[in-house]
Amino acid sequence: MSIPSKSYDVVVVGGGIAGVAAAIQAARCGLKTALVEKTVLWGGLATTGLVNIYLPLCDGYGTQVSYGLCQELIQHCNDFGPGGVSPCWKKEHGASHDAKRYRTDFSPASYILSLDQMITEAGVEPWLDTVVTGARLSQGKISALTVENESGTVLLKAKRFVDGSGSAVLARRLGMKIHTTKNYRSIWVYETNKGKMLMHYGPIGVSPKASDLYSDDVLKAAGYATRESLGQDTVEGISGKIVTDYIMGTRRCVREFYRECYEKKGESRSEHFPVKLPAMNQLRMIAAIDAPTMMKDGGEWTPAKDSVGMVADWRKSGYVWEVPYSSLYAKDGPSNLLFAGRCMGAIGDAWDVMRVIPCAAVTGQAAGLAAAVSLKHRVQPKALAYSTLEKELRKLAIPLHFEELGLKCPF
Repeated sequence: MSIPSKSYDVVVVGGGIAGVAAAIQAARCGLKTALVEKTVLWGGLATTGLVNIYLPLCDGYGTQVSYGLCQELIQHCNDFGPGGVSPCWKKEHGASHDAKRYRTDFSPASYILSLDQMITEAGVEPWLDTVVTGARLSQGKISALTVENESGTVLLKAKRFVDGSGSAVLARRLGMKIHTTKNYRSIWVYETNKGKMLMHYGPIGVSPKASDLYSDDVLKAAGYATRESLGQDTVEGISGKIVTDYIMGTRRCVREFYRECYEKKGESRSEHFPVKLPAMNQLRMIAAIDAPTMMKDGGEWTPAKDSVGMVADWRKSGYVWEVPYSSLYAKDGPSNLLFAGRCMGAIGDAWDVMRVIPCAAVTGQAAGLAAAVSLKHRVQPKALAYSTLEKELRKLAIPLHFEELGLKCPF
């Protein structure tokens, strides 16, 4: 029996911020675009994962460095809920990633409604509750993806593909080389406490010891012998068992936290309780492609001849990066496949910088634009002349290099 199929110009895998940005940009370029998401919610870790902080678009010294869809996405994340950017970010000098920078908190549920609207208005065809199960290759290119949903198996054919999955799912399905790293255990949970909605969040363990989020008694009850041992308890790579164990382990800590609140601290179950648990794996850095240009430690303030935009270090002021186009595709692999967000070519400390919402938006838009421009000029993304892509980025008024914003290393 033949498998039903649908054809597109571009298929984007992963409905997180990177995938959303890629799909919107491709669709705005007039391409028939599909966006495939395994859950029923857009936003990835930002929404489904409850990591509800749109981290800074500025350098911490009053200069915005990320533009385009990255700016649009932060402007719309509070359309249906509380929050907003503080105007004081323009006056700060040396601010951390707190409210004094160009950033905001948001309601994950509210943001999903905003993303629904942006995706619809762009003309992207959504495929929710749909899992990618494989990829078909022909003459060094992906010809189609096999996906599964309530309709059964479907073939999604396209001329260009973008992997914004966060886990490099297409690279892994195709057996391409990837980079992995260690992740500590962390969980974000919405709770209510005495009528106030709060975010109960943070790392459970950070080397060389456990964080202060949970008491020794809670950690012991959750199965961790000592705080020190928990600090060394990291996860690397991804598999069905790794994801299951990670989720069950973090939820054990949450369960024992509330048990301690009720049984030892005398708090009321009717006043202090969890409201929403993350509906996806909260591992931060899962798999990164092996790109021609890998963003690495110490790469801040390093000019990129093929820059597609700039991003700021969300953890500290004064560190700005140019993002190379050659970090958005793999050295080896299908010539019509691009990557964006947490699975693009970044390792080490640079990966920690690049894994967050603004960077996902910047790389997602660049990947979506490259897919469209390469198709227009009838070349594969790997062979696309940077000068051609640069012209299109300029039309979108996206600054590409430090000097365009008058930026210099402050150290």
